[in-house]
Amino acid sequence: MIVFNLKCADGHVFEEWFRSSGEFEARQAAHEIECPTCGDRHVEKAIMAPRVNGGAKPEPVGCGGGCASGSCPFAQ
Repeated sequence: MIVFNLKCADGHVFEEWFRSSGEFEARQAAHEIECPTCGDRHVEKAIMAPRVNGGAKPEPVGCGGGCASGSCPFAQ
């Protein structure tokens, strides 16, 4: 599955999941994707920030970095 940020002709930005980029392209060409705000079916991909993790396990916000040493107060 892949998620794309989409934008309609009126400028509303929303995200939607697709099985592949090919599925997005086919549904876009058939005008099957609808803006949830206004119902416009002329959508395009919006600019997206990449999600880069690098394999590191994210720590909870406000953790203070104790997770790596095993002393995280949020660990259960």
